[in-house]
Amino acid sequence: MDSLLGGLIGAASLALAINIGANNSAAEMGPAFGAGVRSRLQALFLIAVFCTSGAILAGERVVHNVGYGLLKGEGLAGDLAGPLVVIIAATGLIALANLLRAPLSTAHVVVGAIVGLGFCYGTANLTLAGKMVVWWVATPLAALALSYLAGRKLYPLVITWLGRLGRDQTVMRTMAWLLTLSGCWMAFSAGSNSLAKAMGPAVGAEVLAPSQAAVMGGLGMALGALLLGGRVLNTVGKEITKLCPVCAMLVELISASIIFAASRFGMPVSLTEIVTCSVIGFSCAANGLRGTSRNQHVRRILLLWPGAPAAAGLLAFLLQHAVAGGVLPYSGVR
Repeated sequence: MDSLLGGLIGAASLALAINIGANNSAAEMGPAFGAGVRSRLQALFLIAVFCTSGAILAGERVVHNVGYGLLKGEGLAGDLAGPLVVIIAATGLIALANLLRAPLSTAHVVVGAIVGLGFCYGTANLTLAGKMVVWWVATPLAALALSYLAGRKLYPLVITWLGRLGRDQTVMRTMAWLLTLSGCWMAFSAGSNSLAKAMGPAVGAEVLAPSQAAVMGGLGMALGALLLGGRVLNTVGKEITKLCPVCAMLVELISASIIFAASRFGMPVSLTEIVTCSVIGFSCAANGLRGTSRNQHVRRILLLWPGAPAAAGLLAFLLQHAVAGGVLPYSGVR
């Protein structure tokens, strides 16, 4: 039975990685795609390469916190049904968001599902979960503020510098290279943070070693971006605000730096929130707060975000309660 559950957890983790890769494609390359500098195929290919690299080279700390830190005691290794419940709950909600073309916080969903499972076990580490919530609030606000300031102060300086380069062809070639570099940094940072969301439960359950999880998760996210990422890419890249190449580059640089800093502290954060708030910050700088707040896509995104961890936690709690035969509290012992 344990080997069967282990196989199911591995397969479900791969499915979760594919869905995360599809949903996060908007966060990683939406700004550049919206600016018209990269085609959809080019954007998705760069995501695949650099997201995998980030997962393998820099994803260990976040994997450890998600896989081992959110539950006390034996954690996810205490009962193999628990990690499977987490993955099923998270995958279902993220897949629904992909179908609705809504960029959803995968960090909120996965962490919310694990904490919901912890409530069922009576082993939730609320101290660590609380620290993660603080990061969830602080990072998008930082992206919003920094992008607004960049839109008001830094953007004119970059435009002036580009104007001194001379010919239009030289300017466009320079911007294409700058956007390529910023996009690769964005995808690398995203991979370093998203790996834990996809593979943390499987590592915590000791079904996969961290090195195995890094390779499988990176490839899974790459596959999801290539096969399913185009729909959400269009929402963030085209439907919130029209981005020029300079704004797209600044969005990627600001967002990637915030995400990578969170990864170094072992905190899973929402790529979608950070990038979308960065785009909104530039929209506020260009169109004003009132004009941006009237955008229907902005309103829908802001409504979805707060409910994601609660929905994931409740779904995981109910699923595990059903698995346990309706007897609470569930000990988590096989």
